Amino acid sequence: MALPSTPDRTYRRSALLMLLIGGLITSLITVILQVSIMTPLETVSLLLIVVKNAGLVVWLWRRPSDLTRVGLIELTLQIGAAVFRLTQLLLFDQTAHGLGGYSYWMVMSYLVASLVLRPSAFLLASLGQYAALIAVGAAFWWAPDIAPDIRAAQANLLLQLYLMHGTVIAFLFLQHQLRRQYVQALLQAEREANLAQVDALTGLPNRRQLQAWLAADLGRVADNQPLSLVLFDLDHFKQVNDTYGHEMGDRVLRDTALAASDAVGQGDRVGRWGGEEFLILIAGDQAAAQQVAARLRSAMRSLWHPESRAITVSCGISQASLIDTPETLLRRADTALYQAKSAGRDTARAI
Repeated sequence: MALPSTPDRTYRRSALLMLLIGGLITSLITVILQVSIMTPLETVSLLLIVVKNAGLVVWLWRRPSDLTRVGLIELTLQIGAAVFRLTQLLLFDQTAHGLGGYSYWMVMSYLVASLVLRPSAFLLASLGQYAALIAVGAAFWWAPDIAPDIRAAQANLLLQLYLMHGTVIAFLFLQHQLRRQYVQALLQAEREANLAQVDALTGLPNRRQLQAWLAADLGRVADNQPLSLVLFDLDHFKQVNDTYGHEMGDRVLRDTALAASDAVGQGDRVGRWGGEEFLILIAGDQAAAQQVAARLRSAMRSLWHPESRAITVSCGISQASLIDTPETLLRRADTALYQAKSAGRDTARAI
């Protein structure tokens, strides 16, 4: 099952793609510009990196859900290459001067690990590579066949490499933790914002959300996008609470929310206006609103509750005009609802 896309996951995927593409371009340019001075092994190695990165870029681009899998493959190869290259340079290639160009790329594994692993796993993988690099340096320092002048020439460079790697690991670990805390704070804020727009009992949008939708939808009426309201409430709902208790009243409200959700058409939105009142925003004219009201009333009559009692609703309908405000449109719907109540309930009236 594909993981849901989140801003954090999108960022990590984009960052990993950037690292892979950067490595691909750098390797390709190096081969083109320095092929005449490179050994055959170095040329083949760089071409393999180009092919590997190109394949991983295509994979991650086409299958974003495979972020972790692609990242772990790249991380494993990066750690292996860093340890192997330093081992080759210090213990086998005694004629080399400095740590070579690849030493600049040894930190890539830390960047990849920070994108695909949790903070604790990132620290474990990074410190694992760091320990392996230190072990290679120790083997170089204590190897009896290393000439003193070569050991002395590499000592300062190795010290700088270890200090830089330690600094990068510490920085990325702190940044990784901060990013996760930031993402968690954003998600918590989003959850709280969603809860502020949702009625806890029915799960429908609440009055605040309906008011925001109504104000936005009214602005589109001038663009020939009709808008109508169906304001309805439950008939004799107080008797339900008085006779069967508030627990049964809550059940009736939840059943009403389900019935209203099933009655609306595509593009219509329903929410709890307050108490036993509900509001439906119809993306259509008054005739469309009357059809929704008819479906709703029919669905409500089929919902039977204790003592074979059917719950009915009365509906007030109004269609927005170019000069309407949310207040005037709601006022007409409320007046129409009052007329439906006065007409004997279980009916709909339009103004």
